[in-house]
Amino acid sequence: MQFETLKQKTGNLLFLTKQDLKVLEPDKHNLDANIKYWFKNNELTKIKNGFYLITEKYQNEDNKTYYLEYLANQIVKPSYLSGEYVLSQYNLLTEAVYVMTSVTTKVTREINNKLADFKYYSINSNLFFGFVIKKFNHAFILEAIQEKALFDFLYFRFFKNNLISLEDLKNLRINWENISRKKFLKSKKYFDLSNNQNMKKIYNLILQNFL
Repeated sequence: MQFETLKQKTGNLLFLTKQDLKVLEPDKHNLDANIKYWFKNNELTKIKNGFYLITEKYQNEDNKTYYLEYLANQIVKPSYLSGEYVLSQYNLLTEAVYVMTSVTTKVTREINNKLADFKYYSINSNLFFGFVIKKFNHAFILEAIQEKALFDFLYFRFFKNNLISLEDLKNLRINWENISRKKFLKSKKYFDLSNNQNMKKIYNLILQNFL
């Protein structure tokens, strides 16, 4: 199969799976040879095993950030962007963030490719909410609201800790002035649902010392 044929037949897709390609080229030997050739010529970009995108499509996209955010949602499903990545958008972290962090009900994992580094943290299904939907082209992106992104960030650091101190929270280097007390109070439902004494202690420490 010629690459131009592939582009014509999949022009409306933001990513391709191995199954998509098998429909167009049922012969496994030919398909594997094609994929190898397209990788070599940088026509096809591998996101993970069996998950690709047409390089030119990504390069021509004006909003590459949204494209990567969309891919983050698709690489592991279900998932939504959260934690450090979202907090950085609200200027809540004092340090730069280079990983696209997400929350999933699947196992924790990290996926690295030439476009970005994607990290997924596993959370209980009863806490898998607190996100909004953003539109990207003809698709959608799931992203945590500010207070849920902060909760998720704290959850993955302290849920299993034996002892939590005020110093632990100070060491996170969070710009607390960039989240209002009113906004943080809305996160109480997440801390309560965690059913974890560490998280409840953290909630109180933040209210008493930072907001």
